[in-house]
Amino acid sequence: MFNTRRIFPPLVLAPMAGLTHVALRRLLAELGGVGLYYSEMLSARALRHETPAGSSRLSRSGEDRPLCVQIFASEPGQIGPAVERGAAWSPEAWDLNFGCPAPGIVKQGAGAALMQRPDLARRMSAEMRRCVKGPLLFKIRVFEERRRFFELTDILAGEGADALVVHARNPGQKLGRPARWEYIAEASSRLSIPVIGNGDVRCGADVVRMREVTGCSGVMIGRAAVERPWIFREAAGLLGAPLPPLRYRRKSEVFLRLAELLDEELEHPRDLYRLKEFAGYFSRNFKFGHQLWKAVNNAGSLEEAAGKAEEFCGRHEEEDDLRERSLVS
Repeated sequence: MFNTRRIFPPLVLAPMAGLTHVALRRLLAELGGVGLYYSEMLSARALRHETPAGSSRLSRSGEDRPLCVQIFASEPGQIGPAVERGAAWSPEAWDLNFGCPAPGIVKQGAGAALMQRPDLARRMSAEMRRCVKGPLLFKIRVFEERRRFFELTDILAGEGADALVVHARNPGQKLGRPARWEYIAEASSRLSIPVIGNGDVRCGADVVRMREVTGCSGVMIGRAAVERPWIFREAAGLLGAPLPPLRYRRKSEVFLRLAELLDEELEHPRDLYRLKEFAGYFSRNFKFGHQLWKAVNNAGSLEEAAGKAEEFCGRHEEEDDLRERSLVS
């Protein structure tokens, strides 16, 4: 059975709505370096109505393992039916979100709203532990008031969490604000369970630095995994982990492969939208990336979007080259 104490490489893909679908997870598996994949964050109420054959959000391949399914819920009664239905996808682990600051989630009383209600957080975590027989993680954010933050970590650890993911920003902070790694460090030293750090990881060297500075057991990577999908391979190489043979030498190959996988894995009307969302991040790899983003967003099909991306990269051949990066070995 998958064990949160033995995530290797100690690198975790963050749950991101509209982004961490099966096509991206499979692309990352081909590049190498991921120790634990996450699904998109899923509504517990909606999950109870999903079926393996009809869900584009919970499709999975044999390559995206171990996989952790993350849900959000606002009351304990929503958890059991969601876990029961989600078992059809055979996830290796589960996560209940305690940190999402999105207004639509908080308004429901879920995500970061649970941080404000420690008694409810205790009941929610206990119910999740009762329903999940395998590895269980909780993803949280920090409080400015340190005492309240560590009260919450103690509650979640005490109710049977196998690991905590700490996004080192409070729910009101935007991504531009520096992550407070000192919270990750203190949680790692205080708790007997693994702590996975999250926040301000943009390259492989940041992964190494976070582990050295905080003593965390693992590192979760979010937006940088979409902007630079090879970041896991880069970080894993720095950590001395074995890697599969390199399949891609150019950034354009990575982009075109995702378009191919979207069409192959999902075959869903939203596939073009998913590629456009990916392009919003991936275009940051180029000096004139806004032109790539605009070209893809004006496309009417996956094929047209892929063609426009290939044409753009052909005009920016030097920037398209990946061979000088540490992932090429």
